[in-house]
Amino acid sequence: MPATRSAARKNRLKHFIAVLLLLGLMVGLAACRGFFGQAPIALLVVTLPADTQQVPVTVTFDISGSNDPDGTIVSYEVDYGDGSTKNNGTTIPTSSFTHPYAVGGIYTVILTVTDNDGRTGMDSATVVVGQEMVFFASKRSGNNYGIYRTMADGSGDGLIYDSPMNDELFPDVIRGTRDKIAYAEEDGTNWDIHTMTVTGVHISQLTTQTPSNEIQPSWSYDGSKIAYASNAAQTPSDTTWQIYTIDAVGGTPTQLPQSPSWAPAYSPTSDKIAFVSEKNNTSTGSALWLWNSPTTTATQLWPASSTAHTHRYGDASPTGFPAVTPALDLPDGISKPAWSPDGTKIAFSSNKAGAGKSDIYVINISTTGTASNERTLEAYVNSLITGTVTSGQITDTTKDEFCPYWLEDGSGLAFVRKVGVPCNIYKVSFTDGTVTPLTLTGDNVNPAIRDSKNGP
Repeated sequence: MPATRSAARKNRLKHFIAVLLLLGLMVGLAACRGFFGQAPIALLVVTLPADTQQVPVTVTFDISGSNDPDGTIVSYEVDYGDGSTKNNGTTIPTSSFTHPYAVGGIYTVILTVTDNDGRTGMDSATVVVGQEMVFFASKRSGNNYGIYRTMADGSGDGLIYDSPMNDELFPDVIRGTRDKIAYAEEDGTNWDIHTMTVTGVHISQLTTQTPSNEIQPSWSYDGSKIAYASNAAQTPSDTTWQIYTIDAVGGTPTQLPQSPSWAPAYSPTSDKIAFVSEKNNTSTGSALWLWNSPTTTATQLWPASSTAHTHRYGDASPTGFPAVTPALDLPDGISKPAWSPDGTKIAFSSNKAGAGKSDIYVINISTTGTASNERTLEAYVNSLITGTVTSGQITDTTKDEFCPYWLEDGSGLAFVRKVGVPCNIYKVSFTDGTVTPLTLTGDNVNPAIRDSKNGP
């Protein structure tokens, strides 16, 4: 009997110890769950826009497929590779989201997710964003002008659209959507305004004011309208031009109240339109004018005095530039004013320096629509950089410079310089004053930069 009790006690002790060991093991396993558990799964899906990848580019991201097999994800972070991140929330977004890239480059995007055990999972993708693209008109095939484009460093030069028998000039790129070009095309009798995609398809003719010529289109800041110059009221006349606006999808044009006027340029931030007019001087000079909106009366913008002036502001073109048709004898209407992306400055060409040459100038524009502080392009660049550019590097008084157009990111200005016979497009950097040729073949005019949307 005593032996039986002793065995029973030993068995109970063994069971007790076993239970203690099992409990200890369970506690240990629970404490070490993170060691034995699975890491969360990060899943990053990147979708680029369908068209050519150049800035500005808005990229779509989807991380909704990320999950944790044995727990929950409690935080995430998307590093876009450009110095910015997204990490606002503890729950993985169930829908996609976007991020804009304004500078060309190669970006490594990294998604990091963390679960409730403190374990992390990562996924990455590469986003390649091209440079800004410059659109322009060029005469390279036969005797006709067509629409071309090149990257902002001069690479990737190529044709967009060149009809076999007609000329195409004055390209202007719609802001924001990055998908449309307006331009003027001559069919042997008249010039009309057309639009097309940046790849040269889906061409649509907007104007049919025959007999007349419609040239120099300019998109409104929101892409809803196009302003242009026309001699429709003169049946036609090559001396008196007026400015019209039309809906971007076509329709009945509206004539704006001032004549003679041409070279309209919509502000990138509002309904303001800068333009060129011979009002106050119809013999030797023109001036820059401004509509604060198309429904208001225009005011003379520059020169500030409304008295007669002897130079041509805003529309000067190179001496001896070959006129494509009489429609371009405005008399010097190949060049129009250009707004800075923030709407605070206007660049324009003028022959005010004398010797029959055109140079580019910059003026400031106040919020009330008044101009001040005229400087040559070279003086303006000198005010922005550290150091001083070589005299004549940007403003060469021995050569014609005209057709200014601001780069979308505000980093520089594209313009045309006539060296000898051909005209070529150059870019000046606002960082160091470097001047880079963008084209080397044919006569090239009317640069237009694909812009981002700055308005509401």
